[in-house]
Amino acid sequence: MLAAIAISRIYFDLLGQQQVKDIPRWRSFAAPRSIFALTFGFIMIKTVIALPKANRAFAAAFLALLWAMPLGFAAQDAQVLPGQSAEVYRRAQGGRWFAEAAKLSPEFFSTADQQSFVVAWKAPGTHPKQWVVSLHGSRGYATDDLALWYPTLKDRDLGFLGVQWWIGTDDSARSYYTPLQIYREIDFALQRLGVHPGTAMLHGFSRGAANAYAVAALDAGRGRRYFSLAVASSGGVATDYPPTQAILAGAYGDRPLRGTRWITVAGARDPRPERDGIAAMRRTAAWLEEQDATVIARIEDPKEGHGALQRNVANARQVLELFTRGQARE
Repeated sequence: MLAAIAISRIYFDLLGQQQVKDIPRWRSFAAPRSIFALTFGFIMIKTVIALPKANRAFAAAFLALLWAMPLGFAAQDAQVLPGQSAEVYRRAQGGRWFAEAAKLSPEFFSTADQQSFVVAWKAPGTHPKQWVVSLHGSRGYATDDLALWYPTLKDRDLGFLGVQWWIGTDDSARSYYTPLQIYREIDFALQRLGVHPGTAMLHGFSRGAANAYAVAALDAGRGRRYFSLAVASSGGVATDYPPTQAILAGAYGDRPLRGTRWITVAGARDPRPERDGIAAMRRTAAWLEEQDATVIARIEDPKEGHGALQRNVANARQVLELFTRGQARE
């Protein structure tokens, strides 16, 4: 009996590896798991055989229970993130709202290239049907994004996914993931979390918004169509920006933003109104409509500045109401 259990355990362990072999960050676990499964199974059988007959039944039952325990590698402890992702996480600990995010006990996943991480959160014991996917701004942190979104997420059936796409130490383009790399990580993570197409909302703040146009285009034109709604917060589109030029050049398909739905958000007191403020977001809304996208709401806060979406909780609530009630599809 024990031999049959051991063989079955080895089989299912190897089967589990086959299911994840195409995800690069899992490859380093495949060989150690196979070796461990085979070695431990052999030791178990030898140990039970060596025992007196009177003790074999009990020992076999105990070890069979131990063997049946899962060996899967799910979310990683943030303290053991591999490669450069650990260093990026260390820097994120210096974020303004990291302590608040840490209290929520989120899950962390290393990126495919082990250069950064993604952070995921859902209320304990829940299986959210809808998710918010967020891209932070310049020199920002995904953990801070989680802390900022939490007050409006906590009482809703929503999960959160943040991509740490600032991976360097300066503000140069090489210190950030490209839209292709961002979407790769979003896709990996949402698949791992079991998120279905059409059930996520993409949010980008400032520089994150400037890249969200290309990420949304990738999703709609070449991707899995996760996003039923996208939110551009305090970050206008720039047609001379390489990610935007890729959209216009057809890199993600012919008019990939056609049919996508958007909310634009801006504050009247933004210090750079032509880039990120109301003027910029009105221009952005017009550009999106030129791409055959639909702008379902334009939030213009007269009392707030850069980051008006999160600075005024009423704005964030309005966005989530539109998302969760399905008005974004109308």
